[in-house]
Order: sequence, then C-alpha cells, then structure tokens
Amino acid sequence: KLIDDVVALVESEIDNKGIVLIKEFGNPVELFVDPNRIKDALMNILKNAVQAVTGNGTIIVKTYTKNNSCVFEIKDTGSGISEADIPFIFDPFFTTKQFGTGLGLTITHRIIEEHAGSIEVESKKGTGSTFRVFLPIK
Repeated sequence: KLIDDVVALVESEIDNKGIVLIKEFGNPVELFVDPNRIKDALMNILKNAVQAVTGNGTIIVKTYTKNNSCVFEIKDTGSGISEADIPFIFDPFFTTKQFGTGLGLTITHRIIEEHAGSIEVESKKGTGSTFRVFLPIK
C-alpha cells in the first residue's frame, strides 16, 4: 500500500514521458513506521528515477522481504550515477542536476535511518540505478 500510494502520485508523469513501469510487489508485511515520512523518502527516489529516464526507459518497483526487513527496490534504466559521485549522493547540497538542491537524497537517507533502516545504491553511468531501502519488519 505504501509504495503503491507513492507510485500513484507520479504515475501520470511516468505515462507522459512514455516510461514503462513494472510493479512486482511481494506479500504485504507490517511495518512500524511513519507512513508519510517513508512515502516522502520513497518519493524522492522515484522522482529521481523518473528524471533520470528518457524516452522508452523502464522503472521497476519491487517489494520483498530479506533478513527480517522489508525491501523497497526502485530500479531505472536512466542515465546512472558515476562511480566517483556515489560516495557523495547522500551529502547535503551535493547535486549533479542543473536545478537540483542536493537535499532530496540527504532527507531520504535521514528518514530511513530514523526508522532503523538502511539504503543501498548500485549504479552505472549510462545504464541506470538501483536503490534498495531496507526497513525492519515489525
């Protein structure tokens, strides 16, 4: 439900850009979280994915469980992040976007940490990025 709500908020933008959206949701689990804060965190990641993908790209949104955590995975076939930039993407005011503030992923990281979770990033310039948010299952 949580990730479905987030996807619904950007679905028209995804459709307008011609991005293929694939949803693969595992069995629902109960999380003890502030739903609005987690939605904000996931929204930041999804919006970045939408911005990174150009025509005919794909975004895959998955949920599954692993090691007593619920995992929210957002994978895109966008422009990717350079290896040199990855260590800095959660730093305040770090951005490679012309009009970005560099605060979206900083806020996302803080929200996830406040919920005793973690976030992983895999990315390759030119082929896309995968963000995984791990939140403890209640």
